[in-house]
Amino acid sequence: MPPDDAVPTGGQLDEDHPPETNGRMAVCRRCGSRTDDPAGSHHVPAERQLDRVRDWLAAESKRLDIKRALEARR
Repeated sequence: MPPDDAVPTGGQLDEDHPPETNGRMAVCRRCGSRTDDPAGSHHVPAERQLDRVRDWLAAESKRLDIKRALEARR
């Protein structure tokens, strides 16, 4: 059973991008989070991954904000 914090964080990752796995390991290649199975239907970060995953989501959000700002200036 995933920790209580993992469910909303996994949902945020799912909203950001679909899990990208190699089909053999239950790990997303894009963000490094655990997935529910090797096919990767949903992100299910382990408790030890939560801080890193939240940092990844914050950095991804900043990257998209910068990209939008640059595109708006054109």
